[in-house]
Amino acid sequence: MARPKIIVVTGTPGTGKTTISRLLAEKLGCKHLDVSRHVIDNKLYVSYDERRRSYVIDEEKVKESIRNLIEGSECIVIDIHYPEILDFVEPDLVIVLRTEPRVLEERLKPRNWPEHKVKENIMAEILGVPTANALSIVGPENIYEIDTTHTDPDTVVETILEDILKGKAKPGPKIDWLSRMSPEELMRYEY
Repeated sequence: MARPKIIVVTGTPGTGKTTISRLLAEKLGCKHLDVSRHVIDNKLYVSYDERRRSYVIDEEKVKESIRNLIEGSECIVIDIHYPEILDFVEPDLVIVLRTEPRVLEERLKPRNWPEHKVKENIMAEILGVPTANALSIVGPENIYEIDTTHTDPDTVVETILEDILKGKAKPGPKIDWLSRMSPEELMRYEY
């Protein structure tokens, strides 16, 4: 595969999106867009949700801003929690970063988020919500899941460059935490 124009990197918080996106963009000579940071820096939100400790975005303003950045870029790596907002984009490739739920919990705890927010994100990971959301904008042939549980960011980027971009990796959803967990483990993350 030639260098893609639009690469989307998604996953639940704590899977390594920003670090990996930044490294990938650097290696490919592409622009890196951290959508969450972009929204805050450019005030592309309508309010702040205290309970969820997150901004409520102005979808139309965010879409217009991203559209302009894509049009002005030779290639771009978009780092985003909610890829379904990119329904106006045709990404060449979507990378979904996945992390085993217990490890993800350990990564999220130091963020001092309320317990319900940590559990909500872990349950999203268990249920594969980022992959489902990615499937709303591209077919499975353009989606690659990567397990970041015990893999450092440089190795993940090398996997993208050497396996995915060179056509050696098989696309499509493949990680299923739900089938690996007992009902008791699942109940632990219910919110």
